[in-house]
Amino acid sequence: MKINMNMNSSKQGDEFKYRLSSFLSKEGKMLPLEKISFINSSVFLIQTVENEKLILKKHNKQENVNLQWDFFDEIDKSNVVPFKRYPNGRKIISRNNKYWTITPFIEGEKLNYNLAADRLEAVKALKNFHYSAKNIHITNVPRGDYLFMQWYQRFLLFKKTAPIFKKHGFENLYKDIVQLTTIHLRLIRQFPWESYELAAKRKGEWIHGDVASHNFLRQTGTHIIDFDLLTCTTQMHDYIQLGQRFLPYINWDPDKLLAYQMVQESDVKAWVYAICIPSDVMREWLHYLYRKPASGRYRYLAIMEKAWIKRSNFVKNSKLMLESI
Repeated sequence: MKINMNMNSSKQGDEFKYRLSSFLSKEGKMLPLEKISFINSSVFLIQTVENEKLILKKHNKQENVNLQWDFFDEIDKSNVVPFKRYPNGRKIISRNNKYWTITPFIEGEKLNYNLAADRLEAVKALKNFHYSAKNIHITNVPRGDYLFMQWYQRFLLFKKTAPIFKKHGFENLYKDIVQLTTIHLRLIRQFPWESYELAAKRKGEWIHGDVASHNFLRQTGTHIIDFDLLTCTTQMHDYIQLGQRFLPYINWDPDKLLAYQMVQESDVKAWVYAICIPSDVMREWLHYLYRKPASGRYRYLAIMEKAWIKRSNFVKNSKLMLESI
């Protein structure tokens, strides 16, 4: 049975609800659905006839879901929102090579990095998670590339978009991004990242992998959701990404960034040099090209250019700051 994702009318919506309800009842022994709300094409808020609210998520890779389940079974006293078993005890139900999980629905507000208090709350919540996400050893963990190898692969994809920059008159912006990335990919080689990775694996340390503000929900404490990028690796990687996400909201000020005390003093230099690599710029650009029509590219690049000037100043000021440490 294929579940039709298209809901262009009330009739189609009712049909979709019936099909999904039937599928969940047959495979997971769930109660009939009263309501379905689309979050995106793979995530739904569902409500049963007994008013239980759950997040239903469709996954493409079973090994990724298995990894998350193994992790949730091991982590203790944490602020994660884990998967929940279906009423018949199954952890996953599947159809047409898609894998479905349910998670308790948490009523809460997403953090907003534009607010200083929420930035502090995100750092606190992430540290609490990292404290619990240690000494967790899982067998048959899918082998992935080191973070900087992933960034290098992203860099290669980014360079393939050079004609788009040239077409819209942003060739200099493209060259600046490539030059800075090349320089800093070399600079970070002075730090023993492979040793950091191996030590983290020995200690069983894990990262969330996507510390966007919408993955933090405040409700009698701050909960963390969506563990699709869960990885056993050095926890500094989460703080690299979090630092990059904070930059636009702290006026690209390296001193303000250091004030959050995300990493140990001995790791500050490695952390800041890694933050200087515009991996986030390349990530968002590639996501934009995948999602949006070509008509909006000039405007996107114009916004990117303005932000790039501020980022370039951050890199210069960071180097001066590190020299004084």
